[in-house]
Amino acid sequence: MIEIHQIGEVVQSRYRITDILGEGGIGITYSAEDLQTGDRIALKALTFRRMNDWKVLELFEREAKVLAQLDHPAIASYLDYFQIDSENDRGFYIVQELVEGRSLSKAIMEGWHGSEADIRAIAEQVLEILIYLHGLKPPVIHRDIKPQNLILQSDGKVMLVDFGAVQDTYRNSHVGGSTVVGTYGYMPPEQFRGKSVPATDLYALGATILFLLTGRSPADLPEVKLKISFRKFVSISNHFADWLEQMIEPAIEDRFKNARQALNFLQNEASFASKSQELDAYRLLTSLSNRQSIGVRYSKPLGSRIELKKTDEFIEVNIPPSGWRGDGISILLFALLWDGFLVIWTSLAARAGIFALFSIPFWIVGAGMTYVGLLTVYGKVNVLINDQTFKINWDVLGVRRLVQGKTEDLRLAELKSSYEVNNQPVMELCLYQGVYSHKFGSGLSRVEKEWLLQEINDFLELWRSRH
Repeated sequence: MIEIHQIGEVVQSRYRITDILGEGGIGITYSAEDLQTGDRIALKALTFRRMNDWKVLELFEREAKVLAQLDHPAIASYLDYFQIDSENDRGFYIVQELVEGRSLSKAIMEGWHGSEADIRAIAEQVLEILIYLHGLKPPVIHRDIKPQNLILQSDGKVMLVDFGAVQDTYRNSHVGGSTVVGTYGYMPPEQFRGKSVPATDLYALGATILFLLTGRSPADLPEVKLKISFRKFVSISNHFADWLEQMIEPAIEDRFKNARQALNFLQNEASFASKSQELDAYRLLTSLSNRQSIGVRYSKPLGSRIELKKTDEFIEVNIPPSGWRGDGISILLFALLWDGFLVIWTSLAARAGIFALFSIPFWIVGAGMTYVGLLTVYGKVNVLINDQTFKINWDVLGVRRLVQGKTEDLRLAELKSSYEVNNQPVMELCLYQGVYSHKFGSGLSRVEKEWLLQEINDFLELWRSRH
């Protein structure tokens, strides 16, 4: 985003810009000095000329409206909202108390490694903030909790900032519709559909805690049945891990009911020990049940054209072309548009000589998307795993690709997203062979992917129990 003001510039004859704090989709936030009081403040600015969507102004004004109603020690105090008209533009400004400290994201980048106790304390503080926000009438849902929006102060206290994605729950409930805002990796499935509830913030907090524990974006961690699989990447108590598991459940009904319940669970380890034991027992029974049912034909999703053959000795999956429907159309059309744009761009750049070389990485991406699109629309996939070996055969309009190896080298399959279409992650089944990963099934429906994931992993778990 192009800067709206320069360092040293005075806004409204009162606020002198001292630095840029951050840039986002709905404005630039500056640190500034209030020349009337001498206080340091945060000044968030937006102008007509920097907007490409009227929705941005609606979100900006909503943020000002909500901030004016908040009163919590861990939320920066709202001070003012004003507009400035010029000959060719109009500027909108929110003035807030300046929060001292560094974001959790910056702290990790600078080498901070909190202990389990430190990170639990952060989680408890944020839950206290959410108890306040969600307890308002109507509830206030932040919708963008992430490491960049949590400021860690020198005394260990945490402040929540940037309410640019905050949801006006009354409008959303009674008028209908919502803009998908948030940050990929920290957004639960319902937020991709434009729906947000208080439990949406719980998921985002859970994903943030994962980042603090692993130093990695949650989007980079493996997934099993659309749920982040994190336990092998962290070294924390079982109680804390169980709490985190429930925070990041993909289904709303499987998460904690509210922030108060989540805080009680986190703070009262002894009283929830029996619940943890019940969870362990449930997981064991589920695992045994799955293993006992190997060799029995599972019921597949209604309308699915996938062919599955499965016994104690082998599993074979045949995935037919999806044709011109579903995600396949979106992927292929997006790839063709991408490639078409590159043809024009490269031809123009070629006139400048060496500048055309800069298009090579984009052509590689375009070729990859085109292949995935063709594979989804026209491709057939055969996966065969037996007691000794496995093979995966992709066939796209007669062009075949085959990988094969030993079954003992396979790890459990996962659902993984390696690219996006229209800002939405496209999930694929991923079968790991040592350091290699083999992906397929991007054009399948979500329920088909989950069904196949369970079928393949059940077979691999049974194979391991026998070997």
